[in-house]
Amino acid sequence: MKGIDRRRFIRAASAVAGAGMSGMAMAQGGDGRAAITKAQQEALARQRQGGTLTCVRTLESNDGPYYYPSSLARPALAEGRKGVRLRLGITIANAVVEGDTCSPLPAAVVDVWHADAEGQYSNVGTGLQQTLTVGETFCRGHLVTDDNGYVEFDTIVPGWEFIETPAPPGVVRRTTHIHVKVFSDFKVTTTQLYFPDDYMNELYAGVQPYTANRSMEGPGSGRRYERITNSEDREFLSSQSRPMSLERTADGIVAKATIGLVTLGTRRLQTLFR
Repeated sequence: MKGIDRRRFIRAASAVAGAGMSGMAMAQGGDGRAAITKAQQEALARQRQGGTLTCVRTLESNDGPYYYPSSLARPALAEGRKGVRLRLGITIANAVVEGDTCSPLPAAVVDVWHADAEGQYSNVGTGLQQTLTVGETFCRGHLVTDDNGYVEFDTIVPGWEFIETPAPPGVVRRTTHIHVKVFSDFKVTTTQLYFPDDYMNELYAGVQPYTANRSMEGPGSGRRYERITNSEDREFLSSQSRPMSLERTADGIVAKATIGLVTLGTRRLQTLFR
């Protein structure tokens, strides 16, 4: 599978943006791009007016410490890690106007990463978590949205996590979540997706390996930390997030989320992803 180099994307997007800010009025030719036309602008307006989704702009969140700017293009992420199966469906919507109807956004790159059921991330170095995972790729990957703005990943329900930091505060505990970056044209949106507390409480009460990790020991410190829920998580509260909707299946759950981007969403820079 081919990975996307996010640093290359950002450098290239910045270069194109810097050259073209004064216009969408660049002439065709050389390395330039064609100016937008009246017909294209009218088509964009029709696309928004004909939208079937109600758009709310997704509030931005931070990357967290364990993001890295390259991942495999693939729907299956678990790589055999133990945990409850999760089919994660994400729709990317073109939220041109807050609260307006809008259309799905095709050809956007959706990059996700999360901890395994034991709260461990892949590709993390010495002393940052209980398990050394440098060079591993579990629970990371990206897909490109289809014509309906949709991607679906096959993975596992993550575990909660903590990060030991220099005092203060000394430790940051996090409720169960999934990180997402969306790349579309010049826009990069970073957010986090959450699970209902009642469902996660159920897993930690009686489903392995979650039950065995209701508390975890810090790497090298010998100190144990207890799991927290959404209502105790500062990032969840400050981002005004809401948990994803869940559907139980015979072999796990299906979770669905919609991410609204503020973008015109019609003039792709697909060459940056080759």
